[in-house]
Amino acid sequence: MTELISRRAVLRTIGMGGLVLTMGSAKAGECGGVEILLNFDPGSGQLPENLAVDRRGNKYIGMSSLGELWKVPADNTTASPLAVFDIGAGFGVLGVTVTPQGTAFVCLLTGVGEGDDSADTHGIWKVERDGTKSLFAPLPPTTFPNDLMPFRDGFLVTDSTGGAVWYVTEGATTPWVTSELLEGTGSFGFGFPIGANGIVRGKDGAIYVGVAEQGHIVRIPVSQDGSAGTPELFVADDRIFGCDGITIDNRGNLYVAVIAQNTIVRVNTDKSVKTLATESDGLDSPSDVAFGTSGNEQKSLFITNFALLNTENPMPGLATLRVGIPGRPVNG
Repeated sequence: MTELISRRAVLRTIGMGGLVLTMGSAKAGECGGVEILLNFDPGSGQLPENLAVDRRGNKYIGMSSLGELWKVPADNTTASPLAVFDIGAGFGVLGVTVTPQGTAFVCLLTGVGEGDDSADTHGIWKVERDGTKSLFAPLPPTTFPNDLMPFRDGFLVTDSTGGAVWYVTEGATTPWVTSELLEGTGSFGFGFPIGANGIVRGKDGAIYVGVAEQGHIVRIPVSQDGSAGTPELFVADDRIFGCDGITIDNRGNLYVAVIAQNTIVRVNTDKSVKTLATESDGLDSPSDVAFGTSGNEQKSLFITNFALLNTENPMPGLATLRVGIPGRPVNG
């Protein structure tokens, strides 16, 4: 499987580019709120897949194919690697979450277990504020850890190829829930399914998971002891087909990066869906969304333009979209 999803294959898909890291404020589109904060260099493999924000407003970005975790200071003017992983033939750094104090946890998908013993261990890694990294918990090499969120004494981690969510604590991993509702269909044509992807806790205490190849948001009730209830379909809509990262505002509305359609959509509490921004607004394979945490950023979404599907003129970067509603805290 890792050969199919290797960073080398990703770079061949993207092609080479001549952009360099720049800072600016390009605004466009009918939404009127998208602003490009940072542009990255696709020719150097700078493809930002996931992000998280600490309480000081620092952003943490997973540069997946480089196997690097980058940090963007609160002023959003620079970006640089904080931690570097040996990903072997694997996809690299995917999901990222961060404590309010700035300790990051990342999903690392490597080639370990499939003939690439030189790579760092496949699983969840902890990165301290000074960049020191350590393995928090390994995951089976057959899993595809795509996103994670704080949960009880550890994290819930989506497994995109397994149709599952894992509960991970320090040094230990346990299947939390498996369901057909969380499975992919293989419709993306990668040779493997992409199912459970972005994950967030709802205002009602349930867990919400975006399922990429089904275009679904699945709701998973949480029992008092922390075990998973029976997953149920929350919403199915063509506008969320190809969904990736997901977050939530303080009213309980969900915000979804729809990478396959170059859109950001909001799923309201009444299950209606509204498109907030599109490719014409400056989106390029948006793969994750996270609310700002400080000052006037609390009513703004931050967006990673992964640029994965743009083979002609990829423009990976960090963007922001003002939505007028503050985010709900999602980190422990």
